[in-house]
Amino acid sequence: MESIAAGSELCWHCGRAVEGADRFCRGCGEGQGAALAWYYRPLWIAVLALTALGPFAVVLIMRTPRLGRAAKWLASLALVGVSAYVVWALRAALDAMLEI
Repeated sequence: MESIAAGSELCWHCGRAVEGADRFCRGCGEGQGAALAWYYRPLWIAVLALTALGPFAVVLIMRTPRLGRAAKWLASLALVGVSAYVVWALRAALDAMLEI
């Protein structure tokens, strides 16, 4: 890891020093701050989880730099719980339809 100069931060992806004015890391090319990819933003993670990805959105939750460690675990547990409930509700509805 590189030493951090005054006015710079660490890249959330590779850990290299990034100047404060840089929008992208010069080492790995990942967006920083406002240039962060849209699918790493918590709102879009929730939209993707509820519409398309389901429990597979846990990967995005764990990779986003916008959430802290505790928030990542809580969001992951909530997502797994909601996914389990949806599977249970769909199975109950299917069983009810087959009994008729």
